[in-house]
Amino acid sequence: MKKTELQSAEEKFQNYRQRRDEFNNLAKQAREERDLLREEYMKLKEERNREREQRDTIVREMKEHKRRRNELRERIKLLREHLRKSKRNAQGTVEEELLRVQDEIKRMERELQTRPHSLEEENRLISNLRSLVKREKELEKEVEKKRELMGEAKSIEDEILKLEKSAEEEHRNVVELYKKSQVHHTHVVEISEKMKYLREMMDEKHKEYQKNREKADQFHEKAQEMLEKIIEMKGEYRKKKEEERSIIEELHRRGEELTELEDEEINDIIERLKKKKRISYP
Repeated sequence: MKKTELQSAEEKFQNYRQRRDEFNNLAKQAREERDLLREEYMKLKEERNREREQRDTIVREMKEHKRRRNELRERIKLLREHLRKSKRNAQGTVEEELLRVQDEIKRMERELQTRPHSLEEENRLISNLRSLVKREKELEKEVEKKRELMGEAKSIEDEILKLEKSAEEEHRNVVELYKKSQVHHTHVVEISEKMKYLREMMDEKHKEYQKNREKADQFHEKAQEMLEKIIEMKGEYRKKKEEERSIIEELHRRGEELTELEDEEINDIIERLKKKKRISYP
């Protein structure tokens, strides 16, 4: 049985609606998947922010220990330079010279006490003795100064050892904190990679959503156009039906007159009825 134009239009309308609903469902599914990905993305973002905050806190602490370590190392460097100068100043054989002078003084004193001398020789020995005694006092001062320098050097060495221990402790803290910061940094990098992947998936799902929505809108527009056409066609059919009903009613009212018409005239009336023309009567 051949389909009427209206039936064909209604089938097209239903097909357009079905296709629209299919693409709307696909768009809805893509949107829901995109939103789930976004939710996971936001969770990872919060986790990454926490990891960054922990890492940055550790890095700040590490920098403080590094600053202390560097300050200690600088102090050690300055103390070592001062120590080298003190040791250079303390070098020499001043003690040996002092012993030699003291021995010479004792020898000359014995000689003056035990051996007879002429006045000239005695005066010479006494003069030499005075010079030696003067030199002895000078050497004693130098020895005392040297002892002070050596004591200072010992104090500096002790201070250097103490500072070195503190510097080593600060360095251990730096190394330990660096390792901890790297753990968090690695997590940040790993999470960032996951976020990048999720962002790419979100973009794909969003494009899929837009594509399906566009298709759904196209079929919706076609369905609306077809619906308007159907309404228009049904309006025309209704109008023709009303005209047909009106003609039939009029024929019934003029039934007696129609019975007097010839067959040829009746056929002409029927033909015009088929063509939906208004019937005129003689």
